[in-house]
Amino acid sequence: MTTDHAKDQAQVQAETIIELMAAANLDFDRLEELREERADFLSATEDPESEDETAAAILALAQWNEENRAELNEMEHAAGDYKSQEEAQEAIQEYALSVEVRGGWHVPGDDDEAAEFKIVLCTGGPHVEIVGKLDEYLQPCRAWIQYQDWGTPMTQYFDVEQSTLDEFCQYFYFGE
Repeated sequence: MTTDHAKDQAQVQAETIIELMAAANLDFDRLEELREERADFLSATEDPESEDETAAAILALAQWNEENRAELNEMEHAAGDYKSQEEAQEAIQEYALSVEVRGGWHVPGDDDEAAEFKIVLCTGGPHVEIVGKLDEYLQPCRAWIQYQDWGTPMTQYFDVEQSTLDEFCQYFYFGE
C-alpha cells in the first residue's frame, strides 16, 4: 500500500480552507446572542428560591435547548477558535505563503496585465497551491487546487467545492 502524501496534504489544505470560510461567513453576533441566552437560562437554574422556580428554570432551559442547541453547536463548530469574523478573515489572508500573478499572451509593446494567479499554501515535498484565472477587474473568476510531491507531476485536486475555493481567493488582492 502506497500513500500519496501530496494528495493527503492537498486534502488537509482543502479542509482548512473550508473551515476558514465557515468561520469567515459566520454570524458571530447571532452566536454571541445564543451563548448569552443559554447562559441566562443556566444561571436561572443555579440559585432558585423555591422548588417551583427550580422546576420552571429547568423546563425553560430544556425548551431552549430543544429549540436552539443544534444551531448553537453548529455555529460553535464553524467558529472554531476564532472570536470574530474579522479574526477569521485575517487568518485567511495570513494562510497563504505567497500570492503571485502573471500576465497572458500579448502583443509586444502592450501592457502585460495580470491574467492568472497562484496562491502557495505549502511548499517542498509536498507542494500545494491554488491557481486560477483573473477577470478584467483582476478578480479571481476560476480557481483550482494543485499538488505535487518530489519527482511527481503537478496534479489537480478535485474534492473541494468550486464556490468555496472562489470565495477563498476573493480575500486576496491581485492588482498593483
